[in-house]
Formats: sequence, structure tokens, C-alpha cells
Amino acid sequence: MKRGEGLYPKSSTGLSRLARTLLVAVLLLASGCGQQGAARETGLESSQQRPTIRIAYPGISATIWPFMYGQEKGIFEQEGLDVEMNRIRGVPQIIATLLSGDIDVAWVGFDGMASAVAQGATDLRYIGEFLTEFPLYLVVAPHIHSFDDLRGEPVATAGPGSITETLFLEGLRRGGLTDPRKDTEFMNMSGPDTRLTQLLHGTFVGVALNAPWAQQAEARGFRILQYQGDFLLPWGGEGPITTTRVISSKRQALQGLMNGLGRSIRGLAENRGEAIKVATEYMKLEPALAEKVYDVMMPVFKFDGEFNLEGIQRTFDSKSGPGKKIEASQFLDESFL
Repeated sequence: MKRGEGLYPKSSTGLSRLARTLLVAVLLLASGCGQQGAARETGLESSQQRPTIRIAYPGISATIWPFMYGQEKGIFEQEGLDVEMNRIRGVPQIIATLLSGDIDVAWVGFDGMASAVAQGATDLRYIGEFLTEFPLYLVVAPHIHSFDDLRGEPVATAGPGSITETLFLEGLRRGGLTDPRKDTEFMNMSGPDTRLTQLLHGTFVGVALNAPWAQQAEARGFRILQYQGDFLLPWGGEGPITTTRVISSKRQALQGLMNGLGRSIRGLAENRGEAIKVATEYMKLEPALAEKVYDVMMPVFKFDGEFNLEGIQRTFDSKSGPGKKIEASQFLDESFL
């Protein structure tokens, strides 16, 4: 796994680890060991036998910190699986890819699943909730001091139907912009990194950014006008979403994933120094900024994966419309908790 690029290759084993493995294999062969002995000694044989869980996420953010930590510490391998991380821009695109069978798990806010179920995607299942609120901020250019300053100005949030868009719209309304799409030059733009870049270039004067992007913008002189993560609570949370097909075919691997996520979040909480080191390496954060992001994220992570049924039902109700009640319990699988 490469460090410092903010993206993962399609393997949970690091390049340096692979290099070491191959070196050991060559030395063993040179000393007269057979192929079978080399495979046993290096772990190549067990690696080939481990199942892979393919996970998609919409963008680099601190919400996938547990995956970074778990891969760095070998936690998922210890649970008997390889984790393949795939970045796909846009929550609807991730859900569509999950339903097509090209990935096994979507790591997105529950809003994305609720919207898809309301449109007929009844094979989706939520198997664990690891985030109690979404750490989202309205970040503005230095000359913006109030919501009135945003009137008629270009602003951007994430894709339609995402929790980012939902919270962003709610935040603008609470700030006095009763019809945000008309009161501003409103645009949907996937990817917090893209929105930050456009904010820096002056394309927008206000954007929705989650951690660590909001903290990076603030460090560059931009202003956090509003924290939006605690709006509309209780929320349906964020965590792994899969399908009935994957549950049937990869149950043991999914259980390993869930166990690994819980262990990774505990590890983050109990080993601040190691967590900061992972953040500096994989999210390209300066140590002081990583410390700040850590203090933002630790209160909103939870390691038990237990569902907030009230928040999940509330999210379903907001997506399904009147007269189309969706029972949340039908789409939760608690067997992995």
C-alpha cells in the first residue's frame, strides 16, 4: 500500500512487505528449500487462500482512517482476509457498482443506501454503523464573514442525495438562506479534494468539506463559517453496506471485515501516536494538523458497530415520502455484530 498519495492500490499488503516476502523466498530457494517449504515460510500460500473484500468509498477523508490503520497494522490479514480499496466518485455510482457485483461493500453514509432502497434496491443490507455523526463544515473564503455574504455567490457541495448535500442545505437554511439553490449559485461537485482545490482557486467562495479537508483549508487561511455535522440528529450513520448476494457468498470474510474495523477503531483510540503517524503517512497531514483531526474524529467513531435504529428509520422516512413507509429493520443485518 502506497503512502502519501491518499489512494490505495488493490491490495491490503504493502509494497515493502511484498518485497521482503519475495526476498525471503529467493533466499530459501537458493539454500535448497523446495517450493512448498518456501510458500509455507513466506506466507505466500496463505495469502493466496485469503478471500478478498472489495470496498468502494467516495473520497479520501478521515472517515476511512480505520481502514488505513487496519491495513498498516495487518489487522485485516489477521482476521483472514485481504481488503481492496477502490475510490469511486459519487455515492449513486458506488451503490450502482455494488448492485452490479463489481464490489462487495460500499463505505458511504447511510443516506445513500436509503435513497437507493426507496428507489427499489431492496437487496441492500446495512451490516454495521461505525460513525455517529458526519464531521462536515461550511468553509468559506477569507472575505466571507456571514451567510448574507454568500447571497448570489458560487457555492458547492457533494452529489445529489448524499449526506453532505443534505447537511449543507440544512446549514444554509439555518443561516438564513431559505432557498439555498436560488439564494446562491449552487453546484454539486463530487470529491472534497476537488471542492477544496476549487475553493483555493476562487471558483467558489463556500464549499462543504469534511475532515481533514476543512482543517487543511483553515490552515491555509480560509474560514470555517459553520459546523454542520450535528444537524439532523439522530442520523443513520456511516458504515459498510453490502447485498444479500455477498452475505451469502462471503459471510466469513464480511465477519472478518467487521471484526477488523472494530479492532482498528479501538487501536486508533488507544494508540494516539500510532494513529497520528498513519494520518501523516496516508493522508499527507502535518503532525499538528493530524492531531487536530484526531481530536475531531475520535468522539464520532464507535467500535461496536451497533445500529442507531431511530436515526436509520428517520433517514428512511426522509427518503421514502408520505404513504411509502419503509421498515428499517428489514434492511439491517445484525448477525455480524
